[in-house]
Amino acid sequence: MTRNLILCGGIFHEFHASSDELARVLAPLGIESVVEDDIEAGLAALAEGGFELLTVNALRWQMQGEKYDPYREEWAMTLSAQGRAAIADYLDGGGAILGLHTASICFSDWPGWGDMLGGSWQWGRSWHPPPSALAVTPVDHPLMAGIAPFTVEDEVYTDLELRPGIEPLLFSVGDDQHPAQPLLWLHQWGKGRVVYDALGHDAASLREPAHSEALRRAVAWSLHTSGEN
Repeated sequence: MTRNLILCGGIFHEFHASSDELARVLAPLGIESVVEDDIEAGLAALAEGGFELLTVNALRWQMQGEKYDPYREEWAMTLSAQGRAAIADYLDGGGAILGLHTASICFSDWPGWGDMLGGSWQWGRSWHPPPSALAVTPVDHPLMAGIAPFTVEDEVYTDLELRPGIEPLLFSVGDDQHPAQPLLWLHQWGKGRVVYDALGHDAASLREPAHSEALRRAVAWSLHTSGEN
């Protein structure tokens, strides 16, 4: 059994519901997921070993700005040096990471996280329209073989700060006002493998069959079980 540590929690999203759904989506790969609300405690456990996959399904960052005054005391965080080292060492050792949706906003004062993930939210530039019926198209890639274009109710994270070397698998269907955006990508980081899924605003998005299948295939790649190098 492959063990997956899901770091969970934050504002504006039902993270426990989506974490539970993610666990169901990944179960056919032989993955057993453990959900942890305490980010630092989870990363301390990661450093001790025993997990083959680390998932960040959380919205934890510095929370600067008046808008976040009601939430800052409970939810704002700066990741400790030990927590950063746990993630970096895990990837350096060949670990696999899945970042889901708001993971690109997490740990905003640590540029290394965005470097590993392959992209990050940039305040003052990145944005998203309200959740809506979103047309998604797969790229011509072996991992996406047989997956047809699909529609899912979700948000389009737009104008993220993308890093070189990411390998997109899914794109939004763009128009004159909303250019196409990468929604699911692979990223090799040293010996480690990283998947980022900008979708996953809620459990319903993860239940959409084509989204579930695309995500499973990407995660299998990160674990070296897909047959794709």
